[in-house]
Amino acid sequence: MEKEIITKLRKYEDFLTYKGISLIDKSEYELTMTSQSKLMLSPLFNFVKQFKLLIRSKLYKPSIGNNGKILFLVYTHSHVNTLAPVVKKMKNNFLVVKEDGFTNNIAKKLKQNNIIYNDIEGYLTKDLSRNIRKAKKSLKNKYKKLLKIGEFDKQNLSYFFLIYFPEMIRYIEIINNMLSIERPRLLVVMNEITTLGNIAVHVAKQKSIKTLCIQHGAIGNDPGSFVPVSADKVAVWGDSSKRILVNEGTLKEKIVITGAPQFDNIRKLNVKITEDIAREIGLNISKKYILFTTQNYPYMEETVRQVCKAVKSIPDLQFVIKTHPAEYSTKNYEKIIKKSDVKGILTKKYLYPLIKGCSAMITVSSTTGLETLIIGKPLITINLSGKPDTMPYAKSRAAIGVYKSGDILPAIKSVLEDEKVRKKLAKKAKKFIYEQCYKIDGKASDRIIDLINKIVNNGD
Repeated sequence: MEKEIITKLRKYEDFLTYKGISLIDKSEYELTMTSQSKLMLSPLFNFVKQFKLLIRSKLYKPSIGNNGKILFLVYTHSHVNTLAPVVKKMKNNFLVVKEDGFTNNIAKKLKQNNIIYNDIEGYLTKDLSRNIRKAKKSLKNKYKKLLKIGEFDKQNLSYFFLIYFPEMIRYIEIINNMLSIERPRLLVVMNEITTLGNIAVHVAKQKSIKTLCIQHGAIGNDPGSFVPVSADKVAVWGDSSKRILVNEGTLKEKIVITGAPQFDNIRKLNVKITEDIAREIGLNISKKYILFTTQNYPYMEETVRQVCKAVKSIPDLQFVIKTHPAEYSTKNYEKIIKKSDVKGILTKKYLYPLIKGCSAMITVSSTTGLETLIIGKPLITINLSGKPDTMPYAKSRAAIGVYKSGDILPAIKSVLEDEKVRKKLAKKAKKFIYEQCYKIDGKASDRIIDLINKIVNNGD
């Protein structure tokens, strides 16, 4: 439905451009939004969110004296994992600006890593607020005129004109002001498919500021999570990512293979689960357990339900679910576990210790699967959608791929009971890790810093 609306709206693009940036072109990201995301952008949720952002704009004013620094823009929880290893090796020639939306998760993560930051809301001024209100009023009038034409669905059109487009305009104003104040030598983002990252790169280009995009998550077979790339340079994990981006039209000259900085310390973090952690989450470390990591996937609850059934068939096997950082509620998982009558544990923490201690890890296509292979644990992927895998774990034979619910139990048993199966998986995993991540040598962050220096000093 959204794609149809955007196609129709293109003929009105002349009045859906704000300060040289097309609101229509930047709306392609919305085509991949989930029902949960749309709920979070409902009028009521949006009202509460805007109120919180207003409070932040009053409380957090940017520090001064940052001109000429490298500006890192952070706007999802996973971005901090990519950012932290890099900035910890840099001197004080960088500035981190975060956007937290409704929650304070990113701020908490930055503080945990002892990273000082500015809040993007601190760049909102009274003049900008007036501009935004004026633009919102204009959008509302255009919305009413388009409704009279009768070719648009009211609910979907209202979402774009009353919530999403105003949000984009707000970002354009704030980022314009942020870049004017900070005047960075380089703007670094972690992806361009999110509204904030996409707009930031285009505003930076308008101001002749160099831009770099750093891959923050596995790209797999779904390049839509990373393209198009408008930044001057893009740092990718490995050959696989480079090949996918080139196939999608990204110039080879833009792409630099660096490895994944968030995996620089993964082997140092590769520690077994402690008795204290086990006690906290209710895990019996003397017994085996299967770990499952959730993600944004339409069949996630059904997948969890089917895994519960399989685990229940294996005596004394525990089932631990590590939920995705973006999931705000785990009530549905709790209901599934209770109804399945399985020894199930839900947690939002302790990913690496849980991977290290598990007998096998199960996911759909999450980057945690890659982390599991790096740590050296067997991986099972489950895809009940009937569509192709978005990550080639199973295709590369680094993981056992399951596509029917009836095959979940045999897959788990084969990993638990057959050493030959585990050895074959481990052998294929080594090749897969190199293709995806280049070298796991603790120096990916150094290679990114070298790239940053080259861009800034040589203009490449």
